[in-house]
This record gives sequence, C-alpha cells and structure tokens, in this order.
Amino acid sequence: MQVAFKSSSAVQRSGARASARRSTLRVVAQAGPVSRRDLLSVALVAGTAGQVLGAQPASAGPLPVTQVPVEQLGLLQKQAQLKGFRARVEAAIKEVVSAEDGPLCVRLVLNDAADWDPVTKTGGVNGSIVTPEELARPQNAGLETVVAKLAKAKAKIDAAGAEDGSGPISWADLIVLAAKVTTQSAWSATKVSRAQIASGGEVIAGPAFSAAWPVRLGRVDTPAAAAVKIPTYDSPVAEIKAWAATLGAKPGASSGFLAAKPPIWDRPAFVLWTAGAANPAVEEARWVSEDPATFKSVKEMYDRSRRTVTRTDYEVDFVDYFTLLTSFATFKPDAYLHAETVTAIRF
Repeated sequence: MQVAFKSSSAVQRSGARASARRSTLRVVAQAGPVSRRDLLSVALVAGTAGQVLGAQPASAGPLPVTQVPVEQLGLLQKQAQLKGFRARVEAAIKEVVSAEDGPLCVRLVLNDAADWDPVTKTGGVNGSIVTPEELARPQNAGLETVVAKLAKAKAKIDAAGAEDGSGPISWADLIVLAAKVTTQSAWSATKVSRAQIASGGEVIAGPAFSAAWPVRLGRVDTPAAAAVKIPTYDSPVAEIKAWAATLGAKPGASSGFLAAKPPIWDRPAFVLWTAGAANPAVEEARWVSEDPATFKSVKEMYDRSRRTVTRTDYEVDFVDYFTLLTSFATFKPDAYLHAETVTAIRF
C-alpha cells in the first residue's frame, strides 16, 4: 500500500488578525497488502490533520430533560421520594405538637381504628376521627385540641405537596406519624434525662439504640363518621379488654384455651390503651388493681425495661403493637409519588 499526502493552505491576514487556516487532506490508497506500518502512518496523518483543523466547540445549550411517570419510576426513585416526603411531614408535625401531646395522638389513632372490619377490609385508621360528629362523642373528649394543631401542619404539608406533585397527606397517615413523632420525642427526653452527660443520652436516644419504627404510608381517608361504640377512659378494665379483643378479630372466631389470640389481646390492649391515657402511669396502675392476675406481671416486666437506659423491651413491644393497629386500614399504592424530571442522556 502506498500512501500519498497532499496539503494546500491559504492564509489571509487583515491587519493584526489572522483568518482560520483551511487544510485539505487527501488519502489515496492503492491496491496491495496493508501492513501495520501503513495503518499507523495513516493514523498519524489523520491525527496531525485534526490538530491543524482544530475541534469545533459544541453548542452550550441546556441539557434535554424528560418526565418519568410514576408507573415507570425505579425502586430507588420511589424510596427517595417517600423518604423526603416523610421527613417533610415529620418536620411539620414537630412544629405544632410536642411530647406532651403524645397520649392524645396515640388515643386519636386507637379510636380511629375502632371500626375496622377484617371481613370487608373497611373502616379502621381512615381519618374519620377528625370529623365534627366523632369529635363530639364522649369517648373522644379532648381530641379536638390536638386535631386543631395537626390541621396547621396539614395545611403546610398540602401546600408543599401541591408544588412538587406529591399531593395532600391523608388525615389517617398524619395522625399515625403524629403519634410516632410525639411518642419518640417523649422516649428520647427520658433517655437524655437519665444519662450522666447530655451527649451520651443523645447517642442512646438516637437510632442506634432505639427501636426501629418503620411506618407504611398511603392510608385512604373516609369522610363519613364511623358508627362504633368505644369505651371511655373511665370504663371498667374488663369492658375495655372485651372491646379491644374485637379489634381486627373476625366474627365467629373460636374461643377457649387452645384458640388463637385475637390481634389486640391482653398485652397489646394494656400497652396501647394506657399509652393513650392522660396519665399513663396512673392508668397502668388501675389496670393492675382491677385485674392483677392478668396485668401485674406485665406491668412489672415493662417497669424493669423502662428503668433501663435503652428501654428496649417496652419500646419494641409498643412499636410492634402500634404497627399492627395501624395496619387496620385501606392503603393506596404509590401514594405521594409523583412524576420525576430527569436529564435525557442518549448514548
């Protein structure tokens, strides 16, 4: 193979300014065997020509973008959106309620879940507790104060949701997160107060030493008030136990020593009901005094746990029972997710 290289250039100058140099490269290949040296020669010529000609700068316009609909979002994208949404909601909740509101927030959830029908999968934690009709009932006395506070947080959350497309938060999800935030705040304050130094208490109160508390979101609200009777907080413990045993239990379930326990059996009923009392410690003592055979050992076990710095046994059980209670709901898949704008890069 013989390679011929011809280059012609014309340079025109006007004053002190030089015009661009134009070069024409021509490679003429003739038939014959091609050696490695021949190929390298052609490559070197082409590289030299590129330096002579120079690279043309690319246009500096904006990068193209595209919208990814919710149904096409990846798992990591969905998780990131929900994580950001939950953080925004919890921050708004902390602005309007505190640890002192914890018992009211727990009772708000407990009373809202009271009408769950496990057969039809209706009722449960659906936000109906905030309707004026339900708030006016004797068993819900006092809840209107915390509902008014949470309404301010909801307005802020919904306004942000209108901007990014996540939409308004349901009352059902809001009261569940409010109970979580306020309860955890109370637990953290107790741990910090018991520590010899504040920084040590903050470490123990952090996620490394606290019970994990995941919250599933997407509960659907029902605007109609529920038609269900809930015991008041001065009702006999036996009446409260009987009512709690019906939560989430299917009609006609077997009874007896070998029968399966109802979802909210004695211990969950004790933990959840007393946590929603105005004075949980006093309410626990009342349960023990009215039914010592059932609840004396339970209270002693939790008292031992709560005297420790980490309070692990009590907190883990509370989270488990609360999570079970808040699962009595109708969920909307992909709630609070929205289309995402991404840069369209083609390779």
